[in-house]
Amino acid sequence: MKKLVPFILLFALCSLTFKPVMSATSSQTLAKKVIVLDPGHGGMDNGAHVGNVNEDELNLKISYAIKEELESRGATVYLTRSDDQDMTRRDYNYSKQDDMYLRALKIDEYKPDLFLSIHLNSASSSAWGSQVFYYKKSSDGEKLAKCIHEKMKPVTGTRKNISSCGFYVLRATQSLGVLIECGFLSNANERGQLKNSRYHKKIAIAISDGIEEYEKSLSGPVDILL
Repeated sequence: MKKLVPFILLFALCSLTFKPVMSATSSQTLAKKVIVLDPGHGGMDNGAHVGNVNEDELNLKISYAIKEELESRGATVYLTRSDDQDMTRRDYNYSKQDDMYLRALKIDEYKPDLFLSIHLNSASSSAWGSQVFYYKKSSDGEKLAKCIHEKMKPVTGTRKNISSCGFYVLRATQSLGVLIECGFLSNANERGQLKNSRYHKKIAIAISDGIEEYEKSLSGPVDILL
């Protein structure tokens, strides 16, 4: 028993002094990045809706899931709206033009590295799947859209491709951004998923992975032309 005492004391000493090494890259992959999330619609503008399921409410829930995921990776995240109000915060004489103008100003106010405008789609057909849009004159927007799209495909099963556009929120802002249609409310199967918080988490992880992929591409090897 006496021979075991030194080993017990040594083990206790090591236990007190040992500090586990935390991997900074696993939890802080987006450290120092400022990202704005723009949950589409709100207030008097419900966006797409089927029965009592409204796009603006789900846009906000999905945006909060994305915010939580991005913050877990070290990013600083802001939302253009945090409740069921559009940017004018009026309950009368709703103006889409005023809302979009204020939305663009709010995004640029934060001087973000990038922003995401979060939406849900609707169609008269049985269309389904996510789709990512970028401003037609932005090569960086196209690259960001591709990275996010590729990560979302396994989750949403989309067969759609990224698409260029002239949407005001992408055209009028000074910041780099994309607009993400996370799925179709008009598709019964997809609507059931889009109402589920666990599915919101899957979307959030995929989008965050896409942003990480984009950031990695910026620090990739530089081609040297001889």
